[in-house]
Formats: sequence, structure tokens, C-alpha cells
Amino acid sequence: MSDISLTDVGYQWFVDILEQIVVWFSEGIVDGYRKITEAVFGTPIPETPNGLPVGVPQNQPWTQLYDALVAGEITLIAFLILVVCVQGRHTLRIFNLSDPIRDRRTRRSAWTGGLLIATWYWIAVTALYLVDGFAIALVPPIDAVVEPLVNFFDLTLSNPLLGLLLTFVGAVAMWTLQALLYLRELLLYVFVYVMPIAIAVAYGGLPVISGIAARVAVKFIPLAVMPLPVALLFRGYDLLIGSNVGMMSPENAFFGYLIAVSLPVVSVWIIWKLFAYTTPRLVRSISRVTGLTVTAGAVAGAATVAGPWAGATAARWGPKAAVGHTVAKRVARNDTNTDSNVDSTNEPTSTAATSSPT
Repeated sequence: MSDISLTDVGYQWFVDILEQIVVWFSEGIVDGYRKITEAVFGTPIPETPNGLPVGVPQNQPWTQLYDALVAGEITLIAFLILVVCVQGRHTLRIFNLSDPIRDRRTRRSAWTGGLLIATWYWIAVTALYLVDGFAIALVPPIDAVVEPLVNFFDLTLSNPLLGLLLTFVGAVAMWTLQALLYLRELLLYVFVYVMPIAIAVAYGGLPVISGIAARVAVKFIPLAVMPLPVALLFRGYDLLIGSNVGMMSPENAFFGYLIAVSLPVVSVWIIWKLFAYTTPRLVRSISRVTGLTVTAGAVAGAATVAGPWAGATAARWGPKAAVGHTVAKRVARNDTNTDSNVDSTNEPTSTAATSSPT
């Protein structure tokens, strides 16, 4: 018992805890690879008896969407909103409060809006059928991509902290990817359901509201085509590391982990960019909150290290300026200390020299 060191025991416990956490994160990535494949490339489409988008759907919520959009209450409300907007423009024309050129343009756009409202369900379903078909055509065999990536986690990294970092990033990216894809499916149903009202407002000719509605309606396009770039990414990984024609084989465990983790990370980056086009205000708000958090941390850290002036610099000019201010103040303080030490060292010598003649 005397030969056992408590330091060695604590170190071994620490290593075992890190290895267990790495195993948990690795299982999250592997389970995500095996569960997320259908969700990545699958687009919700109605199931019809003839297999074409022109039939009556038999699955939920497409049955309710069909009843609401094909001569349903949403379509009638959209037509009513369009008529009210157009009549409002005519009322303004009666009192000479509008532009005749803009009135003629509004009249032509109203006919286009009415046609889009009447046929919106078929347009949306056809677009989703096309996206689903192209995604199926572009995606490679899933097992050919997933199995080599899963096998990379069977290797053991010599550095447990590096393994923890890589698996943590990969697991968070995988869970984020699943959340974004689930949110995409929900937003697709919402867009399909409320799009006739957005079209009615966009083609109604209202000065400000129509522009906002048009920008919101256009966001349906990147939301619908979201699986296509991810399918191309999977095909690229199949070309490089696929089990049949793979051209890259990692030399050690680190590169294997890096390749396995990079796929969900890059997929999240692609989907996030598409979400930025779909909901730019949400992405901008998250980026702004992140920047404010970093700046607040920099203010607190700079004020603690270099005093209130560095904190004020960080709050006004950002973290980089605070770092420069802190470094400059530290250098100036070191120079001051050095000069004071030199003066204190030389002072007794000069005193002795002056006092020696007496």
C-alpha cells in the first residue's frame, strides 16, 4: 500500500473520466450518423394514391393543408385580403392620393397574386417533389459514407484531451444538425400553410407591408432546397473516403477523428448559411448576442487585469483594442519598475561616492 501514490490514482481517475466522456460523445456522433441520414435528405411530401402531386393526400398534416389551401378557408381569406388591398388603392385614387402609374402596376400585380393564391398548393407540392427527387438522385449510398466515418471512432487517440475536444465539437454539431433539420420541417409546413396570405399582402400594393410580405415569401426557396447542398457534401465525402472508391485513408487516429467530425460541422455551416437567407433577423440577433457576450467578458477581464481604463476601451472599441491597451500598460509598468530598481541600485553607490572624501 505504501508504494501507491495518491497522485497516480487521481491522474488515472481523471484519464478514465475523460475517456468515458469521449465514449459518450462518440456514441452521440455514431447514433446521429445512423439516424440522421433520412432526415438530412428527406423532404415532407404528400402521399397520394397515384404517387403524383395532383392527387388527394392521405397523410397528415397534408390532408389538412389540402383542405385549407384548395378552395379552403386560407385561400378565401387570402382572396379577401387581396381584394381589400386593391380596393384600398382604388379609394386612394378617387381622392387623388395615389400615383396612376402605380395604380396600373398594382392592378396587374393583383391578377398575378390571385393566380398564385389559387394555385399555391400545387406549386408548393410540385417544388417539394422536385427537391425530394433531386436529393435522392444526388445522395450517394449512405452506408458507403457512414461506415468508414463510424469506423474511425474505433481508433484510440493517444491524447485524451484532444479526443475530448474533437468528439465534443462533433457531437454538438450533430445534435445541432438534427435540431436545424427538425426546425426546417416545421417551417416548411408553416410556410406552405400561410403562404397564400403572404402572397395576397405582397401583391396588394400596400406601400410598406407589401415589401415585407414579399421578402418573407421569397424565403421559402432556400428553405425548400436545403437538402441539396448537404447531399452534394455527402457525395464529395463518398468520393474521398467511400468504401468503394475512396481516395483518402487517414494515416493516424487524429486524422480519422478529424474527418469523421468534419462532416456534421460542415453540414451545420451550410444549413446555417441557408437559414441566414431564410431568417436573417434571427441569425443577426444571435450573432449580435454572441458579440455582446464576448465584449462583456472582455470588459470584465480587461478591467480586472489592467484597470477601469482598459475596461472602458473594451466597451467602446472592442476586445482587440482592450488587449492592446492591456499589453501597453503592462509593458509601461514593467519599464517603470525596471527604472525604479535601477535607480534604487545606483543610489547607495552615489551616496557612498559623495561621502567618501569627508
